[in-house]
Amino acid sequence: MDALLHKLVSGVITGGLIALVGWLSVQSRKRKVAKAEALAPAPVEDPSQALLRRAQEADRHRDDLMAQGHWTEALRYAGEAADRWRRLTAARPGRFRGELRTALERLGELLDSTGRTAEAARVRHEAAGLV
Repeated sequence: MDALLHKLVSGVITGGLIALVGWLSVQSRKRKVAKAEALAPAPVEDPSQALLRRAQEADRHRDDLMAQGHWTEALRYAGEAADRWRRLTAARPGRFRGELRTALERLGELLDSTGRTAEAARVRHEAAGLV
């Protein structure tokens, strides 16, 4: 009976020790991973991606305001969108020419509708040069 009890107790103790060592190993690994992640540099977003998102947002705001008939407010967003598309086209030559041309055409429409025909002609001329 003592031999049987000894085998049972030693098995329980051995199993407990194995579980404890496994738990300690996992905790140690988690600390190492957390430390490595804390020391790693933060991912850096490509500046042109952020600019692209802002240009698309300005386009959406301009279109929404135009649909609602708020021409003056839409004009502000149209100017922002055109400026951002210009910067993107300069950053990636040839890539965003179509988007820039569309933004300039919309800006020209809004300038015409607000009575700024000279500026509208200049913007249309710039858009025509992108074809």
